[in-house]
Amino acid sequence: MRSTWTLSLTAALLMAGCGAEPPAEAPPAQESVGTAEAPLDADLAPYFDAIPTFTGNYRVVGTYTPPTWSWGQIELLEGKQRFRTEYYNPRTLKLRDQDTFQSTDYPLRTYFGSLNQQLVNAFNLHYANSCATTAGAACPTPGPTRPEARFALLHKGRKTADRTCDINKTPTLLVHGAIQDANVFLFPNGNNGTGGTYDGAAQLTGMVQDLEAKNRCVYALTFGSFHGDNFNHAIHVANAVQRVKALHTGVARVDIVAWSKGVLAVDPWLANAATWGGFSTTRFFERLAKEQASQVPAYDDSVRVYVPLSGPHKGIDLNFRHPIHTLTIASTASNAPVGRGPMPWTYFSAFQCVTFGYDVPWFKNPYADSVCKGSGGTWPDYFRRIYLSNITGLSSTGTPVSSTSLQTLNTNQGLSSSLFNFDDYNMSLFGAVNTSGKYVTAYPGQLQAAYDLRGTYPIPDRSASAWDNIDPDENRYFPWLDTKLIYNPYNPFFAAGYMQSSDHRVCRTTAFDPVGSPCFAYHAQALYDSVDMNVEAYDSLGYGKYRIMDGLGMAAAMEMGGKFITRLAEHGLDSRLKSLYVLYGTTGGAQPFETDGMTSTTSALRGDGVLFEASIAAMTQLTQGWTSAKKLADAKQEGMAYDHLSMGITPAVWNKISAHFASRD
Repeated sequence: MRSTWTLSLTAALLMAGCGAEPPAEAPPAQESVGTAEAPLDADLAPYFDAIPTFTGNYRVVGTYTPPTWSWGQIELLEGKQRFRTEYYNPRTLKLRDQDTFQSTDYPLRTYFGSLNQQLVNAFNLHYANSCATTAGAACPTPGPTRPEARFALLHKGRKTADRTCDINKTPTLLVHGAIQDANVFLFPNGNNGTGGTYDGAAQLTGMVQDLEAKNRCVYALTFGSFHGDNFNHAIHVANAVQRVKALHTGVARVDIVAWSKGVLAVDPWLANAATWGGFSTTRFFERLAKEQASQVPAYDDSVRVYVPLSGPHKGIDLNFRHPIHTLTIASTASNAPVGRGPMPWTYFSAFQCVTFGYDVPWFKNPYADSVCKGSGGTWPDYFRRIYLSNITGLSSTGTPVSSTSLQTLNTNQGLSSSLFNFDDYNMSLFGAVNTSGKYVTAYPGQLQAAYDLRGTYPIPDRSASAWDNIDPDENRYFPWLDTKLIYNPYNPFFAAGYMQSSDHRVCRTTAFDPVGSPCFAYHAQALYDSVDMNVEAYDSLGYGKYRIMDGLGMAAAMEMGGKFITRLAEHGLDSRLKSLYVLYGTTGGAQPFETDGMTSTTSALRGDGVLFEASIAAMTQLTQGWTSAKKLADAKQEGMAYDHLSMGITPAVWNKISAHFASRD
């Protein structure tokens, strides 16, 4: 679930109707239908965007024409349903050309800046704010860099916009995943405006050009937030399909290809989310989820072929089980390539920050910044806590509980109040309660995707040296902790500290169960510092006991996600779907992020390097309720020897998809 930036780093992710004009708007009937919306409960209402006019459909706000080397056209669609409000932090907003992180090694402004700017310009069709193109200007919230949840972009390939594809063939809609946008389907390795790619990558173009070369019309969605709410995104998918059908009068259905988290935008619509039951009538987040699900349009037999590419149909727990991934997120500059994900911790000790000698060979990270900047660099600073959330738990009705502000928590730990910014620190998956007393998270879609997969893939014991170059935690995370704990500036012959347990499964389980499996270290800092607020106990030698990180746990994450995966798993896709073709990766690439499926150092991953096979190869779940005859005729599943970040950008995968489309023509 990566962006075009991260995909770039993994490289170091007949002319029928020619001249015909597409309709400029949705048909008038689509603007007038709808019924009065029932009022929300008072405690839920603040969590939904105010809808200027409710009709239950969509409208085309306007169109934006990018440079000739890019998309043919981009439409701004406004959903006329009720949307849950989506919040942003600097890691989730839409980047402008002047905001794009770059250095001499990573000239992303050159290769991705214009592509970023096109998204901002298209969202700005509604906001009409000069901040979109003014260097140094801060765009307001809401605004073109943080669009309201009801807006999405519908991109058209060049041939599609020119109507030089076969408009009578079933068109294709592409749906992106987390940390992505539609540009990943056009230029997976960027474009500097003259055809050059990031880091000299050989692959110039993407799935859009491939399908158009085969005479198919191709559209793609960009959501306002790539970590956004999956029910919101499902509404946009339904609206976009109606818009594509309106552009192809006489075409009854659309083909959909969804990648990674994008499948969680398609599954709920095809599974008729508005009919889901089983939600708690008393727990806050389940009540919220029920209202959200009710807004997803009923599936209307508008999809011919659905191709989910390596998507988390049964959820994901990657960052819960791998501390190194969370640390990398925390210690990476806001707009750098790998720093744009959520963290399952609510606080962590500053000694984990990589800015202490970040150029050392065992953890070279030139992007060490964000909340880690200036932290962990001196001994007295080691066990200062960096708080990413102020939520301590859920109340008896499931609402978030906090005792003080996120700013107070951090300034009490020594942070200058002038350096604190709520958006910069609100990086936890769980979100935080802001100064107005409102719960805010930039990661609602990731909370919905969270699911405990330890029952299928247990946390393995990887402490043996044989795993050092295979498991990312044993290779990087625990050596990093051990090195810093041992270092003693006062007495190089006397180890400064040690891990409480030699069994690294304890710390790896902390994010799942911080109460039952706390991760502790003992350190001599307590012997030298007169003020030490975070020491919890002492051993016989006077070493202080420190909790390395803490969180709310997986059960809380699943509840705060409205038990989305639990509900999704109970419902198959509508049996009117003409064809389901599940494609998924079976290898991890050069550096797999997820290795827990391996039972030996030479075993297969049992996944695609990011997601487990049980989640991505979920045809049985998706076809529940289908007859045996329909399953045999209209559903198939196939693994391909590519990693998660390659499944959407590899020609061999595109050829499989095209062949399946052709078989259904």
